[in-house]
Amino acid sequence: MSNHQASSQPACPVHVRVAGITLYLMILLSVVNGLSGAVPSWWAGIAGWLAALLLLRRVRRMQLLQSGLMLLVGVSCLLWSFSQSEAVLWLKALSANQALVTMLAAVSFLRLIAASHMSESHSEPQGKNAFWKTLLGVHFFGSIINLSAMMIMAERLNQKQSLSMTQAATLSRGFGTAALWSPFFAAMGVALTNAPGAHLFVLAIAGLPIAGVALWLAGTDITKEIEVDEFKGYPLDLSALWMPTLLAISIMACHFLLPLVPVLTLISFLSILLPFVVLAFKKSAIGEKSTTGLPVYKHHILNVIPNIGSELLLFLAAGVLAVGIGSVMTSANLTLGFSSFGAWQASGLLIISVVLAIVGVHPVITVATAGGLLANINAAPDLLAMTFLMCWSGGVIASPLSGMHLTLSGRFNISNFQLFMRNRRFSVQFLLLQISFLHLYNALGVL
Repeated sequence: MSNHQASSQPACPVHVRVAGITLYLMILLSVVNGLSGAVPSWWAGIAGWLAALLLLRRVRRMQLLQSGLMLLVGVSCLLWSFSQSEAVLWLKALSANQALVTMLAAVSFLRLIAASHMSESHSEPQGKNAFWKTLLGVHFFGSIINLSAMMIMAERLNQKQSLSMTQAATLSRGFGTAALWSPFFAAMGVALTNAPGAHLFVLAIAGLPIAGVALWLAGTDITKEIEVDEFKGYPLDLSALWMPTLLAISIMACHFLLPLVPVLTLISFLSILLPFVVLAFKKSAIGEKSTTGLPVYKHHILNVIPNIGSELLLFLAAGVLAVGIGSVMTSANLTLGFSSFGAWQASGLLIISVVLAIVGVHPVITVATAGGLLANINAAPDLLAMTFLMCWSGGVIASPLSGMHLTLSGRFNISNFQLFMRNRRFSVQFLLLQISFLHLYNALGVL
């Protein structure tokens, strides 16, 4: 979607725009907390919950049910801990995932600058090169602007003929595997939040080889099933990948220079700052009209970031669940039957997570629950976080009910079940690949 199209769309209802302003306030409060500690983290948490209440009518029924159940369990656990004379961690529960939802809202601003670098060519590439460029393109652009990249490419592929099952499988596999390493994915935020002490650089470097092999498996699996010379792909100019690369390197550099600043804070800060500077420069340097420049930034605040309503409530509720479960584990001195977390335990958690995802349990629920249960276990933070990234990546690709597949189904009339069946062999290969890397990394002491 162009900047002109975005700014010319009708404004959202007042309560939605207020929610957008509240979410932007949440971002600012969270960034200030992370950079200086001048304000407590629960301020940002309150802003997030206020926005979630304003956007309640936008939450999908399934996610509303899942969020409600997590809140019920989490609050019940906190109340039980209180009955055992334990201090109730209400403020911690209120702000448990505020840095994560802040990142989720902040990275959406990157589409204002990154999406413009995706090809606007009118050509229709076809063949082997077009297939691999489409697979790699959705992976790398998706790693920065998330689901927007996949939808831009899917809309383009759907223009002259309906999106095929092969094209949908290509997009879902390319996009889903980016969760293994991208600092801009919600998966990374979930992993870093639920595995305190994990390192972004280690996770990104460890995740890239797995993603690379997975993309090769995904591509060769598809090319065995189709006549690849007939594949119609997205007209992507690979030279445009400099933008995702620059953004990823910027995060790594800032993290290296400012090691004491939480990485989620750095991601959120750069995600709102870079688009603001780029759009402001465009307007001042070129003298563009109100349909470009900073008015687009304002439009994004008021009308676009409220679209995260479902994920916002889900992640905030998951934070309450994780704190509640952790509180019960501590006050009741419960154990899981093992005192350490190694490759075998990680593999078991991964398998359970993927199976649960297939039947509709969002990975963030599994991760939040596991994070609470493993809070008192001797687990290497990087190994645990890498496992969480794998749970997310494997789950969204395997599940017919993932947000990614539901979006493809709703907008392009792609059967969820057929896409699940098309991906089933790759999902098994992907699961075995991830388990192999978990054992390899654990044996080498990488994680």
